[in-house]
Amino acid sequence: MNPQSPEHPGIVWLNGSFLPAGEAFVSPLDRGFLYGDGVFETMRAECGRVLYLRDHLERLHRSLAALRIRVSAAAPPDWGEVVRELLERAGLHRSVASVRITVTRGAGLSPGLPEASAPTLCVTARRYVPPVPSLHAEGFRLHVFRSGFSPPLAGMKTLNYLYFLCARQAALDAGADEALILDPEGRVAETSAGSLLARTDGRWWTPSSPFRLPGITIARVSDLLAARGHNVEPRTAPVEDLVSAQTLWILNSLMIVMPVRSLGEHHFSHPAHDEAAELAQRFIAAGGN
Repeated sequence: MNPQSPEHPGIVWLNGSFLPAGEAFVSPLDRGFLYGDGVFETMRAECGRVLYLRDHLERLHRSLAALRIRVSAAAPPDWGEVVRELLERAGLHRSVASVRITVTRGAGLSPGLPEASAPTLCVTARRYVPPVPSLHAEGFRLHVFRSGFSPPLAGMKTLNYLYFLCARQAALDAGADEALILDPEGRVAETSAGSLLARTDGRWWTPSSPFRLPGITIARVSDLLAARGHNVEPRTAPVEDLVSAQTLWILNSLMIVMPVRSLGEHHFSHPAHDEAAELAQRFIAAGGN
């Protein structure tokens, strides 16, 4: 496989060492492998610069604290330097890349959430190809996933991700691009891989639920809109509220802003493709924190 292909990470950083991906191994007793006992962050890098790195690291540390996974306070990794060197070693420092930090509790079979005496730390990077302009102009088709509901750990970026993958597959099987996730009360939470931003009668709002990930992109795009005098209102919302919106966007750290053209059989009257593209460029320009 071409080492520069999007599917092949080439070089990884694992527990302090840079290694060819084919030589990087974790224990078969690692709790991330056994139980999904760990967290991760996926970030977009532009020419060696990770967008909103500080925000991602703050969310990573919040998730680690919630799961009682302690990374050594004596010698914590300099994540920014690790990512910078990995991008350079992988030949990705002049392109757009997807960077992922993964932390697990490490090996162990004890019940509960035992102390992480030797957590597994890993950083990977691969080339990322943003959606082509024609896809942005067309917009995503959204499918309501009604088999179950957003899990209790949805507020953290954990390795327990299978529910969201099942939801995405159901959307693909239905001929859609992305899945709309509902919370246990039947309210809109998020999508399988992003936050939602809607505009109804000129007012911007985002679905609010305790069963959703606090999105970094939605927060920063909300700041950009607020600077223009458009405050984004959190709102608990049934699916019907989305259908009444004129504009609906999906936001995440990689594709940034993707207009939605349809939700099931409903088509949105004003996807605002040009506005979404312009906000995405402003998001990238402001992202070097």
